[in-house]
Amino acid sequence: MTRGPPTLFLTLQLTGWFILEAKMNTTFIGAIAKQADVPIKTIRYYEEVGLLPRPQRTTSRYRLYPPDTVDRLAFIRKAQALGLRLDDIREILDLADRGRCPCGHVQQVLKTRLAELKRKIADLRALERRIQQATGRGCPPNFRPRGKAICPTIERQRVHPRRSP
Repeated sequence: MTRGPPTLFLTLQLTGWFILEAKMNTTFIGAIAKQADVPIKTIRYYEEVGLLPRPQRTTSRYRLYPPDTVDRLAFIRKAQALGLRLDDIREILDLADRGRCPCGHVQQVLKTRLAELKRKIADLRALERRIQQATGRGCPPNFRPRGKAICPTIERQRVHPRRSP
C-alpha cells in the first residue's frame, strides 16, 4: 500500500470570532526515499549524524519530512560524488543553514581533498611498481618453505616507513 503525502491541518481558535488554519505539506520517509533514490536506512543514518534535521512525527511516531528534504539528499549525493566526506558535507550544510555562503569553505575542502588524492595516487603507483617487480622475479624453482623462509617473493621486499596522513 503506497501512502501519498499527508496534509496536516492545524486549527487554532484565537477568539470566538476568528479561526486560523495552517496547512503543511509533509511526506513519509518511504516517499522521500523513493523520490531521492536513497534507501530509507540511509535517511535515518543522515538524521543520526546531523546531515538532515530531525523530522516532525505523527502521533504514531511516523517521520514526516518537508518537501525540500529531497533537494538536501540530492545535494549530499552530489557532494559525495566529489569525494567529500560526511563530516565535510555536514559543515557545508551547517553554514548554509545559518544563512552563510559555504562556497569559500567548499573550495578549501576540495583543494585539501585533491591534495590527499594526489598523495594517494602517488602511493598507489609506488605500490604498483613494487608488485610488478615482485611478480617479475617470482619464486626460485623447487622452493620449499622451511625455517623462517616462507615465500621469497615477499621476503625480498623492503619495508618502507609509513607516511603519516
